[in-house]
Amino acid sequence: MKALIVFAHPREGSFSHALLERITKALEAKQYEVNVRDLYKMNFNPLLDGRDMIHIENGTFVRENETFPEDVLKEMQYMLESDLYIYIFPSWWNGMPAIMKGYIDRVFQHGFAYSFEDDEAKKRFKGKRALFFTPTGQPQQIDGKENPLLAPIRTLTSGWLFNGNSVEVIDHIFYGKVPYLTRVELELYLQDAEERIKAV
Repeated sequence: MKALIVFAHPREGSFSHALLERITKALEAKQYEVNVRDLYKMNFNPLLDGRDMIHIENGTFVRENETFPEDVLKEMQYMLESDLYIYIFPSWWNGMPAIMKGYIDRVFQHGFAYSFEDDEAKKRFKGKRALFFTPTGQPQQIDGKENPLLAPIRTLTSGWLFNGNSVEVIDHIFYGKVPYLTRVELELYLQDAEERIKAV
């Protein structure tokens, strides 16, 4: 079994990095072959070139470039080879970091991750699963109920990402108030992430 982790956080000492390390170890303990794509370390180019994006001409979807760039093809291959996708990114301004959004823009292309013309994407991703982890400074709960901001964040990130193919989104977990918690409290989050990986 292969797991692909797509990770976005620029600071080495962050809780997100601790989360990455704990999840990686938990996957390896389950005998997964793990590939980590650390977008900041890779200096991944998040800018979608106009020649690589689809547009409509005479009612037909077209793309100026006939093939995807080499760096995008590499990421697509990682996706095709993997059984489980893990996405780890903080919530900034109630969304994902720009470099992660750019990864989505460039890699989740029409004709690969989704298609308006056929069912090939659904066949391509059949049986694959995804799990999302998002640390945030916001509280997870307000007055005993889930923070109302989390639902739209979930919809605009994990909720939309795989609606064009057959990937099963297992869950999107938020860890709240991260900057304000003690190391002991943060350890409880790390243990929770580890248990979630064990349950996959």
